Amino acid sequence: MSAPLSVGILASLGLVVDTDTKVSASEAKAMRAAGAGAVIRYGPLPGNSAAQDLDAVELAGLTNEDLVVVVVQHTREEEDNELSASTGAGDAQHLLTWCQLVGYVTPGGQPPVTLGLDMEGVKNPSGAFPHAQAWISKVLAAGYRAMVYVGFASGLTSAECDALAAMGDVRFWCDAGPYKLRPAPSLGFALKQDPPSTLAGVGVDKNDVLQPGVVWGLGRMDVAANDDGDPVIEVLPDAVG
Repeated sequence: MSAPLSVGILASLGLVVDTDTKVSASEAKAMRAAGAGAVIRYGPLPGNSAAQDLDAVELAGLTNEDLVVVVVQHTREEEDNELSASTGAGDAQHLLTWCQLVGYVTPGGQPPVTLGLDMEGVKNPSGAFPHAQAWISKVLAAGYRAMVYVGFASGLTSAECDALAAMGDVRFWCDAGPYKLRPAPSLGFALKQDPPSTLAGVGVDKNDVLQPGVVWGLGRMDVAANDDGDPVIEVLPDAVG
């Protein structure tokens, strides 16, 4: 009988990768053997197929290999990436409903797990902050932590990132672009994505953990049981520049 699900933190768990490819049980085993400790997988947008997104079977296959799983919602396609408070609330609600279906929920009595918002390729920069604000508000109210992926043309400024962080438990994740081309949140970035590569035959983006312990996911590793809260860790000097 498998162990109950628990909440794990992205710290000394090994390599963190994200992939939009569905991972089989055998691939999960191979990824773990290759050094992966956490996998960031995708959840659907309203009206989009979730066929290639995380499902309950895949979640079990990943966590059974002691991989911590974090969910990020797909970004909208370029032609449909005009954002507003309404799109933010609607996207978040769709993701929250889907999370319940696949079992990506915080086990009772444990710290909340993380949901990611992918901000990139925004057509109307003025709509980016209202969208992100509404999305984060829904996610936090539902009992999750929030992480904002800040990519090319996110539409967000440094000051707006700080305003989002002030809403509650919000972290930031930078794409592979130079820091100087992205906003610089006062709290810094928790993760930085590397260029595309492969791990155990699966196409992934590897990620540098810049602030260990501040991003939480679902797994079967009881690494959070004796944790007293997020450690205070200095962000790497170039992480906010």
